Amino acid sequence: MSDFEERLRAADPAATSSYQHPDTNAMISRIMARAPRAGRHVLRSFQLRMAGSVAVAAALTVGGIAALEGASPSLAVFALAAPHSALGVRSPTAKFGTAEIPNSNIMRIYEEFDFSVGPDLSTNSGTGAAYELQLPTSASAEDARIAAIFGVSGTPVDTNNDGQDFTVTDSSGDYVDYETYDTVPQWSYSVAIPQGADTSSTTSDGTTVPMPSQSTVNGDVQNYLSQLGYGYQVSDPQFSTSNNVVTSPGQATVTTNEEQATYSVTVNGQVTDQSLDFTVDQNNNVVSADGPAFSAEPAVNYPLQSPAAGVEVLEAQQQANIAQITASGQSSGPGSSTTPLTGSSGSSPATPPSTAVTNDTTTTTPSGPPIVDVTLDAETISYQTYQLTDGSVWMLPIYNYTGLVTNADGSSYTGTWSTIAVDPTYIQVSTSSSGGINPGGPILY
Repeated sequence: MSDFEERLRAADPAATSSYQHPDTNAMISRIMARAPRAGRHVLRSFQLRMAGSVAVAAALTVGGIAALEGASPSLAVFALAAPHSALGVRSPTAKFGTAEIPNSNIMRIYEEFDFSVGPDLSTNSGTGAAYELQLPTSASAEDARIAAIFGVSGTPVDTNNDGQDFTVTDSSGDYVDYETYDTVPQWSYSVAIPQGADTSSTTSDGTTVPMPSQSTVNGDVQNYLSQLGYGYQVSDPQFSTSNNVVTSPGQATVTTNEEQATYSVTVNGQVTDQSLDFTVDQNNNVVSADGPAFSAEPAVNYPLQSPAAGVEVLEAQQQANIAQITASGQSSGPGSSTTPLTGSSGSSPATPPSTAVTNDTTTTTPSGPPIVDVTLDAETISYQTYQLTDGSVWMLPIYNYTGLVTNADGSSYTGTWSTIAVDPTYIQVSTSSSGGINPGGPILY
C-alpha cells in the first residue's frame, strides 16, 4: 500500500471498521420485493411532473398581465394557483427548454427566440371546452377501493405520514399505491417480484414464448377502466415487450416476459396531459398498472385566443422571463449586463457590444444571447391540468405549436412550444413574492 493510500486511510475514522446490516437478507429481500415496480412508477411520476404543466403565458400581453374587466359574467375567470412541488421535486411549470430562463447563478441564457406567425396559422378566434375535474375526496378510501379492484387485501397505510401517499400491501407483497402530490392524483398497482422456476423467453428448442395479442391487452385495459369508473377514455396505445431477470439471495433466477402498453388519456376524444400504463406477463396476468384518478364534469365552452395571438403571447412571456432574470442581477450570457433584453431581432441590443483592439484590429463581440428566428406554422389543441386558487382542478385547452428554428449560421431544426389557448381575459396568473410572474413560460420539447 502506498504512503498516499495510508494517509487517506488514516484521515477516515471509519476506514478501519466495517459496517454490516444486522439482517442483510431481510434488507435485500425488501429492496427486491418493491424496487423494480416502484421504480417504474417513480419514473413515470417524474415524467408527469416534468411534463405536467404548460405555459401560463396566455395571461400576458406585451404590457403585462391581461386586464379582466371584459370577462363575461356567465363565465368564471380561471385564477391559476402557483405551481406546487412535493418532496423536493421541481414543479411542473419549472420544466424549462431553451425558451424559458432558469433563475440560477450557474445558468446563462444562450439563445433568445424571436417568434413569428407562419402563413398557415389562423388569426380567427374560436371557442373550446374546459372541464372541471372531480377528484376523490379521501386518499385512503380511494387507495382501498382500487386495491380491491386489483385483488390486493390490506389496510391503507399513510406511507410518509403526510396524508398524501397511501399504500395497501397484501401478504404476498402485491401493493396499490395512491399519491396526491400531482395536480391530478395518481394510482399504481404492482405484483411482488416473482419467486419460482425460470420462465425464459424461449423454450428449449429456441421457440419464442408467445405474448398476449394487443387486442387482448386492450380488452384487459377496458375491463379495468370500467371497474375503476372514472369515465375517461384512452387512445393511441404504444406497445413494447421486455424480459426481466430477477436474482435474489438463496432463490433461483427468475426471468419473466412482459408486454407493456402506454395509453394517452382522453376526455371526450381530446388528448390530455395524463397517461395510463398496463403491463401483463405471457399468461396475460396484470403485473403492474398506473394512471390518474379523476372524473370530468360536463364541458363549459370558453372563448379562445387565435393561434396567431398565442404566438405573440409566447414572445411576451419570453421577454418577461428575460427581464425578470436580468433585473435580478443574473448573468445573461457572455459579456452581458443586467439590462433587460429586447423582444425581436430588429430591436436594439440589450447591452452595447464589447470591443477589443489587437494589433490595430478592432474585434466586436456581441453581448447577450444570440437571437434565433422561429416561424411557427402549425398548431394542434390538447388539454392540460391546472389547479386554481380556490383548490379546484380544471383541464384547459392549449395550443401546441410546431415551427422551424433557424440559427444564425443557417442551420435549422423543428421545435415545439405550447401555451394556453383560452382567451387571456379569462385567465388570472398568481404573482410571485418578488412581484414577477410565476415561471412556466414557453416550453421547448
